[in-house]
Amino acid sequence: MNILTFFTPQVWGYSEINNEKSKDYALKGVRLSEQLDNRKALTDFNGLLAMCYNGNSQYDSALFHYNKALEAAASLKTAKNSRGEPYTENYIDDVYSSIYGNMGNLFKIQGKHHEALEYYQKALTIFEKWDWKESQTIAYKSIGEMYMVMNNYAQAETNFHKLDSLAHITGVSLHIAYAKLQLGHLYLKTHDYEKALQNVETAYEYFFSHPEEEGEYRAVILNYLSEIYLEGYGDDSRAEKYVREALLLLEDLAIPREQSVSLRILSEIYLKRGQWRLAEETALSALSADASEPANTLALYNILAKACAHLGKASQAAEYIDKQQALQSLWSNKNYQSAIREMEVKYETAKKEHEIAQQQHTISRANLHRRLLATFAGVLLLGMAVLFLVWRWTVQKRRLAEHHIKELKQQQQLVAVQAVLDGEIQERIRIARDLHDSLGSILAGTKLNLQEMKKVSQMDIHGEERYHAALCLLDDSVCEIRRVAHHLMPETLSLHGLKAALGDFCDTLPRVKYAWYGSDARLAGKQEEMLYRITHELVNNALKHSGAERILVELVRYDNTITLTVTDNGIGFDPASVSHGMGLTNIRNRVAAYNGSLMVDAKMGEGTEINVELRVEN
Repeated sequence: MNILTFFTPQVWGYSEINNEKSKDYALKGVRLSEQLDNRKALTDFNGLLAMCYNGNSQYDSALFHYNKALEAAASLKTAKNSRGEPYTENYIDDVYSSIYGNMGNLFKIQGKHHEALEYYQKALTIFEKWDWKESQTIAYKSIGEMYMVMNNYAQAETNFHKLDSLAHITGVSLHIAYAKLQLGHLYLKTHDYEKALQNVETAYEYFFSHPEEEGEYRAVILNYLSEIYLEGYGDDSRAEKYVREALLLLEDLAIPREQSVSLRILSEIYLKRGQWRLAEETALSALSADASEPANTLALYNILAKACAHLGKASQAAEYIDKQQALQSLWSNKNYQSAIREMEVKYETAKKEHEIAQQQHTISRANLHRRLLATFAGVLLLGMAVLFLVWRWTVQKRRLAEHHIKELKQQQQLVAVQAVLDGEIQERIRIARDLHDSLGSILAGTKLNLQEMKKVSQMDIHGEERYHAALCLLDDSVCEIRRVAHHLMPETLSLHGLKAALGDFCDTLPRVKYAWYGSDARLAGKQEEMLYRITHELVNNALKHSGAERILVELVRYDNTITLTVTDNGIGFDPASVSHGMGLTNIRNRVAAYNGSLMVDAKMGEGTEINVELRVEN
């Protein structure tokens, strides 16, 4: 009986219900194929065994048997089939392309995107050689997806366009719709919302007119549409319509990841509308549904931090900011750590290959050369790994040196700016003192002299009027000098701190609302002076230029940081056109001098939000 006829149905039959039994039959097939020296069966059963290990998440064993399948496939070039005829080049290439595609899928599951891309490309080369169009569409789809994950949008766009063109040739509507869906996602990522909408709407027409297709695609399309209208067109009503359709559809589908995306979009809608409580509750529901996708989880932490800050939950806001920073750091290190793990797996795989080769061929002198080559390959691979680590260490050392030089230059610049700011503070104190003590005293003396002259002078009614008018002018001048001196160096700031000083300042302005969250502990004097000055400048800019009906000044005081936010609902502006103006440049320099950060979020017709964050100096 043919080996394939007996064991292959058993492997496939148990693959869905009992992976261990499926693996046992595949292993028996491998051993029997070796005994009978059946190269075709050995190729097939090694591939089946690799798929079984893949199903158990035993990826190193799966890779080992895929490589064994490739070795057996290479020997088909000199082998003969059951009819005694040599295998055709077309057939051998078909075997190779199938193994390459499965190896690409194996690396894709592990997140090894470069390796997955390498094997998908190998498979595509064979498909293009024989003009297998259906297989080419699958390869273009897989390659485009890998480039999307790697954020190489130019290459992703090229492959999705190839998929679209080929799908029109083959006439497979599903492939056309999938290409449009992926292009829509790509253009959404690159903020080309018009193209994104055109492509996603084309995919929408197909998938919603073919209910037999997977419901996940329809949920994804609805989420894309909601994001396009929310981010690209600012239409939160239409965005809410589509995202609620997606949530309704997902009630019958077990897709937690997509449900989390839908809830995240809905929480962004609530955040935009200022519905802080709903934004917080919906974002928490999204995290509860699924937190496995880093990009989605980072966005949810950001939403929760903002919502909690607006709700006065300073400690929770700080907690979510910390979680966001920790996840961002972990995600940034992922590629580097993944590369180290990949080298370890390759070394262990090479070692296993060598050990198995020794056990199987210790008696046969004919295979001595193969064992030596396997040993050499392992040593070479280890040497390459060591060289790679040395090179990596050298590159990192050079980068650290360059980074250190850059930091020294920045520190020099910051020292210069600090000196200018310190000088400015001292000059303000001197001018305020001169105005209050010198000029104020002179005006007070002038008023007393006028009053004494009045006692010894006789004035008619017109003289009396001019006399009282002069006294009023003197009183106004004294008040104005006191106001200017107070602004140059507010007494409230030095005595009671930033919170009280900003409260006094904002209370004098009718359209300005002020809020302070978190600890009341004071900051270092220079930091308080700097924050007071830039708040004064930002509020004055908003009053002069924005035409806003409402200006909100918020400070959130954490243990180690303080955040200032000035928001208005005015006409907004284009940050690119004014980012180098003197006003923002001076503010950026002041913030940079204290190692802080400044972010401007503004759009024409949509108001302005400016955020400043500083490390607290106690």
